[in-house]
Order: sequence, then structure tokens, then C-alpha cells
Amino acid sequence: METGWLPDTPVGDTVLRRFLFNQAEANAAMAVAAGGRAEDTDDVALADSGGPVAYFNEAILRRPLTGVDDPVLDQVDRFFAADPGRTHMLLSIWPTPDLAGRGWFLVGHPAFVVRGAFPAPHTPGPGVEVLEVRDPVALRTAERIAIEGYPIEGAEAGTVLPSGILDTGLLFRLGLLEGEPVGSGARYVGHGVVNLCFGATLPAARRRGVWEALVWARVADAPDLPAVAYTSDDSRPGFERMGFVPTIRFTLWGRVQ
Repeated sequence: METGWLPDTPVGDTVLRRFLFNQAEANAAMAVAAGGRAEDTDDVALADSGGPVAYFNEAILRRPLTGVDDPVLDQVDRFFAADPGRTHMLLSIWPTPDLAGRGWFLVGHPAFVVRGAFPAPHTPGPGVEVLEVRDPVALRTAERIAIEGYPIEGAEAGTVLPSGILDTGLLFRLGLLEGEPVGSGARYVGHGVVNLCFGATLPAARRRGVWEALVWARVADAPDLPAVAYTSDDSRPGFERMGFVPTIRFTLWGRVQ
């Protein structure tokens, strides 16, 4: 009987399944661009960028865990054992058993938000401008904003957003306020959704319309597709104001291998 997460379940079965494959592909693109590793099976998609951003060193489950002794967790252990001393993530769209006994710590339960496929013309507010990142200089600017905006502790220039990203389907944008770059965000289009990811705004520029303009610009890249994101509770209200619907909470674990 179809469950929605069988190996031969069509990717387009649900928006949630489309997201799983989209996010896995985006993670793999990031990892390979950084000179890292990616591995893909029916049960899990694995990516390790070798860099300081834990979200780029992530295992994405493709089915629910059967317990703390599920063999897929052993596969995750073996993959990340090749890169010791770094923080890795495990993302499940389903509730999981307590994995603390395996060395994981609970990061939280980010919400998955979805916006239907319909156009939404948007004109940025006064002083707000959005530009695509198409060259290494602009990419370094986007990286600086990400490092300061999240923030990402201990990250050095070139280790978060390697130049190889420019040759992938991950497209970054800069948000400018009065001509000054103060925000950045990425999107990945594939498997029937446009996935909004890695958005950051410098603290002094928040609630000035930059974050919203970056969201609308990325949605407009594929207005005929649903737009999706998994988001913190800080950003969730902004998404809801823009017509995104919260649908489910994921389970996110972290671990220093």
C-alpha cells in the first residue's frame, strides 16, 4: 500500500516529497561546489560541504525512522565519520525517537511553509532594491551578510559560499537599502517547487522591507510552482503575512561527529 515515502513513490506525489528531493539536490550542489561530498540512497540524502555551516552538512531522511537502531542511522554515522570535528545536521519531516543516546542533540522543530502557485506582483518599498548574484565579488558580499546576519561564528571569507556555487542552480540575491547591501537569500528550483533558503538580513536593516522583497523576487523565479521553505519561528510570521501556509513541523537534530 502506498505510504507517500516508498522508494518508487513518484516525486510529485506531494509538495512535501517534492521539497525533500529539492532540498537534497540543493545540499548536494552546495557540497560539490565546496569540494565536499554527497551520497544518495532510497532512505537518506547525505551532503557534507566540509565547511562551517552545519545546514550544508546535512542528512535528509526519505522515510520515517523505525527506531533508534534503524540501519539508516548507521549509514549516517559512517558518512559523517569521514569529517570529524564538525557539526552535522539530521533533518526528518516526521517525528523521531530520542536520538540523544546516539550523540545527537535536538536543534528544534522548524515549520514548513507553502505558498500556492499564483503570481504576486511586488514593487519593493522606497530605497529597497534586489539584485541577482552573478559574480564572485557579489557572492563575497552575500557571504559577508550571511556570516554577520545569522551569525555564523568563526566563519572565514570563502568558506561559507564557495565560488563554485555560481555554476549551480542555487541562485543568491542581494537586498539593498539605500544602495547598501544588507540582506541576502537563495533559492533552488527543481522537482516541482521553488525552495527559498539561506536568507539573512543585517540586524540594523530588519523590518525595512528588504527581507520581504527578497522573498517576492525568489517566488517570481517560478510563479507557476508552489514556493516552500522550512523556517524558524522568527521568520514564520513574515511568511504568513505573504500568504504562506504553515503545514507541519520538522524534527532537526545536530551533532559534532
